[in-house]
Amino acid sequence: MSEHKYAQLADRLRTEIQNGVYTGGQRLPSENELASATGYSRQTVRQAMALLENEGLTSRVQGSGTYVRSAAPRREATHNIAVITTYIGEYIFPAILHGIDDVLSKNGYTPLLSATHNRVDNERRILTELLQKSVDGLIVEGTKTALPNPNIDLYDRFAALGIPVVFINGFYPDLKKPVYVVADDRAGGRLATDLLLRGGHRRIAGFFKSDDIQGHRRYAGYAETLREAGLAVEDDHVLWFTTENRDSLLAAGTGAVLAGCTAAVCYNDEVALQVSRYLQDSGTTGQVELVSFDNSTIALLSSPPFFSLSNPKEQLGRLAAEKMLGILTGHPQQPTVLPWSID
Repeated sequence: MSEHKYAQLADRLRTEIQNGVYTGGQRLPSENELASATGYSRQTVRQAMALLENEGLTSRVQGSGTYVRSAAPRREATHNIAVITTYIGEYIFPAILHGIDDVLSKNGYTPLLSATHNRVDNERRILTELLQKSVDGLIVEGTKTALPNPNIDLYDRFAALGIPVVFINGFYPDLKKPVYVVADDRAGGRLATDLLLRGGHRRIAGFFKSDDIQGHRRYAGYAETLREAGLAVEDDHVLWFTTENRDSLLAAGTGAVLAGCTAAVCYNDEVALQVSRYLQDSGTTGQVELVSFDNSTIALLSSPPFFSLSNPKEQLGRLAAEKMLGILTGHPQQPTVLPWSID
């Protein structure tokens, strides 16, 4: 946790500089003095001091010490917005990116695209590179948002530099007052399950993603709706998967999860397609009704087709870009939660 410690110390020193405890041209306490006063190790103090120097708040003079700069350099507007998603060229992401680009380009901004492939190591590499570049803001789809994120310290550095971040689809609760645009996944889980209940189904399986918060919230809506209908939530009929093991778990476990069920709620259309293929291969097509999320081309072109709730994907992208522009023009923004719909 040393990264968090040095970020905390940097925050403390940055606040003291901003509040005039240390003024322009004044020498900061030495590493030994700060370590003694704060209880942090010299390594942690050294990292915190390096962070402030990288931000342009301080400068180090060889053999003399570290000094507060007389005036912090102003960041020049670049009209570049970094856009980080888990994927780019497939599934629902082109529609999200189209919404973002439409708003940004009409206002003179250029999106710089990167993809994490839902890996935190890729996310860290991208964020580290962006700290060395010139961007005015970041629009980010969180990576494995159901898990503790090891890159919070980098997001704190963007905040310290005055570079805003707007999240889409998922966000990190550990950040201070994150701004985000997400779909109401809990309500979506309820809606999907209710559709099957109204269709007369009483044994409803579920396939959910465990490392993204969307999966947890869709499951919560699914479970709540079953309980309210007086039905049990049975672990044997729920399959949890991660980014890495999705395909193998679905291949191995779909039959057992569906045993005795007449319907299933699927985390998204990609999962529903794999379940549909299992039904075809096992000769049970038509015996299990599927409801999914995202209403992508996968759902539209699948044979046999399955029903999928509509993701407000382009609207989500547009709203995220509008929030970014609002922040950049001095207008504070609040989170937005969008409804799923039945088209």
